[in-house]
Amino acid sequence: MLFVHELFHSIQGEGPFSGRPAVFLRLSGCVTPYCSFCDTKEALEKGKEVSEEKILEEILSYKTALVVITGGEPFLQWETGLQALESRLMDEGLEVQYESSGRAGIPENVLGKIVLSPKPGQWPPPEILKRAFALKPLMEKNPEPVLKAIQATGFPPEKVWLMALGASREEQLQHMPALWEICRKYGYHFCPRLHILVHDRKKGV
Repeated sequence: MLFVHELFHSIQGEGPFSGRPAVFLRLSGCVTPYCSFCDTKEALEKGKEVSEEKILEEILSYKTALVVITGGEPFLQWETGLQALESRLMDEGLEVQYESSGRAGIPENVLGKIVLSPKPGQWPPPEILKRAFALKPLMEKNPEPVLKAIQATGFPPEKVWLMALGASREEQLQHMPALWEICRKYGYHFCPRLHILVHDRKKGV
């Protein structure tokens, strides 16, 4: 059984899979202390307990190849159902992508692709970073600490996606020009948050 906040179909708006239709499974629960800037505070609570079989059935109903598992921190539930669900999803031929900050650790036996979004001042240690498929940090108003942290990881530029600040369409558009200049300078991927550009502040779409 897994504690689930929501399951929905939308566009993957961030990172290496951006632009693709995806089924999003948002698991409940996170690592304390909670981030003050969290844009999914409702997922911090326990959520609804749902069987892996029921989750799989609903995911398959969307007939979509990509499944994005996020949170909260999804790997908090690895041993209590998530590993079993991942196996079932892959048996069905689906792609699995995880979105995680790394604060709950990353199990060594994860088969899906992990897109790591470290939180400001809380970058995970090298043994966690090396398990990530890509880095997707959120740029701060002062970009220098994030840029220094990226460079310290040794991640090649082609595996780094930078996201602009802002949870609204207006804020995204405001910060994009400066973000693009940074991406152009360092060779990183420019990562507009497409779901915000499409839906603005609307949730669950």
